Amino acid sequence: MIHRSPSARRTVVLLATLLSLVAAACGGGSDGAGGEGGVPSDVTLASGEPQPGGTVVFGLEAESDGFNPTSNRWAISGLMVANAVFDPLAAYDAEGRPQPYLAQAFVPSEDYTTWVIELREGVTFHDGTALDAAAVKKDLDAARASTLVGAALSNIASIEVDPTDPLKVVVTMESPWASFPATLTGQVGFIAAPAQLDADGEATSSEPIGTGPFVYESWEPDKAFVATRNPDYWRTDDAGNQLPYLDRVEFRPIVDPTNRVNALVSGDLQMMHTTDWTAMGPMRSQAADGNIQLVADETESEESFVLLNTTAPPLDDVRVRRALALCTDREQVATVGQVPLDRITDSQFAPDSPWYDPENGYPALDVQAGTDLIAEVAAESGPVSVELVTTPVPANTATTQVLAQQWERCGVDVTLNTSEQSTFISNAVTGNYQANLWRQFGATDPDGDYVWWIGANATGPLALNLARLADPQIDAALNEARATADEASRQQAYAELQRRQSELLPYLWLYRSQWVIGAANPVRNLTNVSLPDGSPAQPFQSGNVRLTQTWLQP
Repeated sequence: MIHRSPSARRTVVLLATLLSLVAAACGGGSDGAGGEGGVPSDVTLASGEPQPGGTVVFGLEAESDGFNPTSNRWAISGLMVANAVFDPLAAYDAEGRPQPYLAQAFVPSEDYTTWVIELREGVTFHDGTALDAAAVKKDLDAARASTLVGAALSNIASIEVDPTDPLKVVVTMESPWASFPATLTGQVGFIAAPAQLDADGEATSSEPIGTGPFVYESWEPDKAFVATRNPDYWRTDDAGNQLPYLDRVEFRPIVDPTNRVNALVSGDLQMMHTTDWTAMGPMRSQAADGNIQLVADETESEESFVLLNTTAPPLDDVRVRRALALCTDREQVATVGQVPLDRITDSQFAPDSPWYDPENGYPALDVQAGTDLIAEVAAESGPVSVELVTTPVPANTATTQVLAQQWERCGVDVTLNTSEQSTFISNAVTGNYQANLWRQFGATDPDGDYVWWIGANATGPLALNLARLADPQIDAALNEARATADEASRQQAYAELQRRQSELLPYLWLYRSQWVIGAANPVRNLTNVSLPDGSPAQPFQSGNVRLTQTWLQP
């Protein structure tokens, strides 16, 4: 056991919670849209004309610890609330490209070492103060200094207000960053009012002040977060009608997915989200009978995989990592988890992703080859033993049991353990593990996952590169992809990333996860349909949606 001072333990927890930003550690229990056994991609009712008024109660999969974008832990549930009370500087369009949202424009220098963020005129925070460059600088500086989210902005050298224009923020980079706007679609891109950042005590996290479509009214942790319509919201629809349409939104954390579905069907909820397959089956039946609506997220999703600590014996030997990959029957794992076979993956990118490399070289199932490698290692240094850990969720423990059986037939001695999620994540960040069942890497633009793969984050007592794999070839590919806007060059760089990962095997890929939204029949526009300029927006972003244009049909 490693003993730390109280302050050190707090630091560990703070950095570990970065993982919640990408919904890590959720393991199995997810499914795919389409394909055999999949969820229908869209069985929603026709929209009709927007109607103002009413309340939507949304069932979240978890509670958050607060709503300050620079200091609190936001997984998918936190981002759902954030999209109600804040606005992000950028958001993805229907093609998965970052576009201005709260910002008016992003203007890069020719070499992408400087970006000017141009803000919209006339936007105000909920407390009546103006959104200007000084407010954005204050927020981004707080994010850069944050132990929690600062790593996402570590390439920024300075942030300044343009002395000639109070609505322009000048961001200077340490090195070229062509995909910088993609980072501003996530937590660090949500802008809190200066008054919230300066608030005393818990108010900085418990009383959010944004520019968003809904204004904070109350929050009772583990029960409900309530927000009401912002009468001064800056967005209108295509017909010029003031947004949002709803009068009120309420977010209720209901951790058990079955209970969440039951609450939707009974009318206690109007909307909910889930990745749990055992919940999706009843939801699909209810939707087929016309009792609810169901929409599946078909954008980039997280992957379920086994995370390997490449610095912990015996997994510091790439032959052992390769043997485990050769001995892992992904089809059997998917079947046990009730996952459609078309969700099996050999990469962090889906087959239809522009970043996917079909020639990535990930090892195919070959039990004999895996057995031979384990025997070779055992002859040199003795029996090969691995501890495989997951969270105490039935679907996850069932998956690890199957993996243990598969690896043991190749000669590996496997110990299975479970760990409560906060400890599970903390152990991953501190390197106190060998193999973990994991879920991560759902960024629409892969540069959003840069911090988890770059070698600079692979060492030290706290490492965001959880596999602790520092490799010059991977670093070169990541930096090449980040430095250019040319899609062909980026595709080649991410192909190199996948090929090198398939050689070094920090991850044993299993299958792609799936988010779905369920809704009562009166709900319209389940997913956000447009950007501020009226162009189509990405309907989902890893399971969270904006309710700005959602309404209730009488």
